[in-house]
Amino acid sequence: MSLAALRLWGMAVTGALMAVLIVVALQPERAAQAEPQTVFEIAQAPAQTAQVAFIVRFQGSGPIARAQAQAARGQTQAAQRQVEIQLGRQSAFAGLCFDRFTVGGAEIVLVTCQAIPANERARVQQQWLARLQAMGAVDYVDANATATQGRAG
Repeated sequence: MSLAALRLWGMAVTGALMAVLIVVALQPERAAQAEPQTVFEIAQAPAQTAQVAFIVRFQGSGPIARAQAQAARGQTQAAQRQVEIQLGRQSAFAGLCFDRFTVGGAEIVLVTCQAIPANERARVQQQWLARLQAMGAVDYVDANATATQGRAG
């Protein structure tokens, strides 16, 4: 191929590439950018919900206390079934569900069956703490702090 043909070919390719780049540059921007939320939209965003958890230690000879002792002996599957049955039977626990036994079965972690909005959690927690503390079969109860994913600040 001659030098003149090579130059001509190079100019044609360069010109075509420049034309494509100009067409791409003139295209309108796509809606890939997120639109910032207004203060109103942020305020109206649904509140994050989560279950409220409690660490409870039962005492005495009741079925939940016996199940807790069974879990402490390592029989956690049968103990869990028994606790779940009793939570369903006893109206005093309506709204609470079994979550897990603590290490060694020393306590039971109960959670609200329904997720609670963030602005209601403190009230629901205080109500359940008072109800559980008033039960004769409860040795002690405390709120179980749970870590949530999210940003600090």
